[in-house]
Amino acid sequence: MRSKILLLITVLLCTSLLSGCVRFKSKRGVEVAWQAEVVENLKVGVSTRGDVLDLLGPPSQVISLDEETVLYYLFEKAKGEGMILIVYNTIKINTRYDRAIFFFDEHDVMTDFSTRIHKEEPE
Repeated sequence: MRSKILLLITVLLCTSLLSGCVRFKSKRGVEVAWQAEVVENLKVGVSTRGDVLDLLGPPSQVISLDEETVLYYLFEKAKGEGMILIVYNTIKINTRYDRAIFFFDEHDVMTDFSTRIHKEEPE
């Protein structure tokens, strides 16, 4: 009987040692200065591809269309937390994408742009 109790205590102790909580953060892509002032400095029909590259740096992608060029910036931020147990696991992930896309004509003058920047959330 004593050996069964000792075995049960050992199993419970090992189980509790193998479980735990998890927190993580992940960042991928082109991290650029996504301040509103940057976008305010860009004007359709005036700003050039060089102006955008000077302000934001190299893009995630350069897309060539018929007579247009597109600079696409993407930055992914993910945070998560979870619990890992022997029998039950749960993980919650919150992923945000900051995006900016700029269109240029054949003379490298900006014809249109759009951005979607998420505000930084407190920890």
